[in-house]
Amino acid sequence: MEEKIELAIKEYEENNLNKAISLFKGVLNKDPKNERALYYLCKLYRELEKWSDSKKNAEKYLEYYKHSDVLKILGDVSYFEGNYSKAKKYYSKALKLNGDKDSLKEIQNEIKKVSKKIEETKNLPKVALIVEEGSDSFTDDIVKGLSKHFWIKKVVLSKTQSRFYNLLTKGFTKHFLSERTYKILLNLFSRKLKNTFKWADVVWIEWANHMALAASYINKKNKKLFVRLHRYEAFTDYPLYINWENVDKIVFVSDFMRKVLEDRGVELNKEKSQVIYNGVDIERFKFVPRNNGFNIGFVAHIIPRKNLHIAFEIIKKLVEKDERYTLHIAGDFQDLMYERYLKHLIKVMNLEKNVVIYGWIDDIAKWWEDKNYLLSTSMHEGHPYNILESMARGIKPIIHNFDGAEELYEKEFLFNSIDEAVEKITNKSYDSEYYRNYIIKKGWTLEKQVEGFKNLVDELLNN
Repeated sequence: MEEKIELAIKEYEENNLNKAISLFKGVLNKDPKNERALYYLCKLYRELEKWSDSKKNAEKYLEYYKHSDVLKILGDVSYFEGNYSKAKKYYSKALKLNGDKDSLKEIQNEIKKVSKKIEETKNLPKVALIVEEGSDSFTDDIVKGLSKHFWIKKVVLSKTQSRFYNLLTKGFTKHFLSERTYKILLNLFSRKLKNTFKWADVVWIEWANHMALAASYINKKNKKLFVRLHRYEAFTDYPLYINWENVDKIVFVSDFMRKVLEDRGVELNKEKSQVIYNGVDIERFKFVPRNNGFNIGFVAHIIPRKNLHIAFEIIKKLVEKDERYTLHIAGDFQDLMYERYLKHLIKVMNLEKNVVIYGWIDDIAKWWEDKNYLLSTSMHEGHPYNILESMARGIKPIIHNFDGAEELYEKEFLFNSIDEAVEKITNKSYDSEYYRNYIIKKGWTLEKQVEGFKNLVDELLNN
């Protein structure tokens, strides 16, 4: 175990963060209370600004140990989440534990910074983002951008709280509970939700699911409420039961997602709906010119909807042309049956040397460094980040022509058959600058996305 930890620390010091994270996680799988693994993981995730993961490991660490660095990290997390008083408490605790002069000065500076922020935000409009634990990966960059204009507080509901709302929703949508009973139970057991509405001027619910349904039945008392719908929610019953009259705005990530709701009979006032496309941080996903090659990247949670078996058909045909072609998969399995099926396919199709599965990757910008193509075989998407991020790096996209894809992408990027995908990968057409500029010209940058949300909040505050 010690040898594995030393290797993980070495990978961290050499800036191989994905490898280091994987090794530390392996240690924790066998020894969940391992002090050094917990310490380095919360430190690593802090450096990557993966705030929720950093917080989870830091809180776990403090159940068994004490360390000023970990307290400071929790201060940083609380500062990011807009809990400035809480951040100040963590920094103050870290100060008491620390004996190093340089570290003391650094923590003192953090205390001064958060004290100043507390004063600055007193008169700013208050925005509360409500998101479930583990479902906040699409919000952090936006929160960071909006914090320059508003006091934005990230309110994370625990999995236990989420399960409660989900249970209530099932009772309501399956007609075990009447609307009146649902509202009574909601009013009795939604203190955190009601307190959030009490604090904020504008409440943002991420995902149009059971949380959005609950928020739409809360007495918001002249506060403003908007909901963002990504993709999966449009195919569930949630939008059919949300009290849209109590929602001031619904944000879609693409226009065809709005059409999906309309086709299902959900009539929304067009003035109450708006499209804000996802945006990539082009500073983080730096442009690197490249050309045709043999490394094909595939990034996704591995579920049947992603159609990864089609990617295997494509790589099989490519290998028949040149055995150097390799499919690199960054993603975690979430469906046991599909996992067994895919691993079986790799074996029977003789693709063991040409398919590499990495598991979940945290530093995805670095992972893209040596890839030549992005392959997306998904049967449906909203506005996927894997395509944005790879194109920002200058990587050629090869995208299955799912329903709605033509709103987003040129025909040149889309394929309708396995043979067509193979042809697009093997032909000589390749223009890294064009792929990068495509993202920028479309306005699919973090800067434009934050601007869209800022304008939305300003509009809600002024109406």
